Amino acid sequence: MFKHILDWFKEPATETIPTNDTERASAALMVEVALADDSITQAEKDALPEMLKNHTGLTTQECVSLIETAHHEVDHAVSLHQFTQHLNEALDLEKKIQLLTRLWQISLADNHIDKYEEHTIRKIADLLHLRHSEFVQCKQSALNAHE
Repeated sequence: MFKHILDWFKEPATETIPTNDTERASAALMVEVALADDSITQAEKDALPEMLKNHTGLTTQECVSLIETAHHEVDHAVSLHQFTQHLNEALDLEKKIQLLTRLWQISLADNHIDKYEEHTIRKIADLLHLRHSEFVQCKQSALNAHE
């Protein structure tokens, strides 16, 4: 099991997309939030590439391909920890807050924050070692941007 997790970070996402582990882990968390309520709406599907593009600076097509890879990774993931562990090492506090805000924005894409989406974002915030006040701040930022 640990070998699979380590291999996830060693293998490239695809042969044609230049991605790094941080981009892959971020994409996986975004997909995880979108799938948290066991359904992904068209609004969430549309929001995912844009949120990932804003977070990573990749092109839209690279983001679409990375999201497809992330769907596969999420399907085979054992826990959120395998994604957040790398992000804890790679991201500073500001980048973690930006990521969490984007996760909230994905949840809001269908104009509704599902309780399972909120729970998933809460777990991610905890695994990223963010304080409750930062969790709430990110949610409020996303709500303000959504208005």
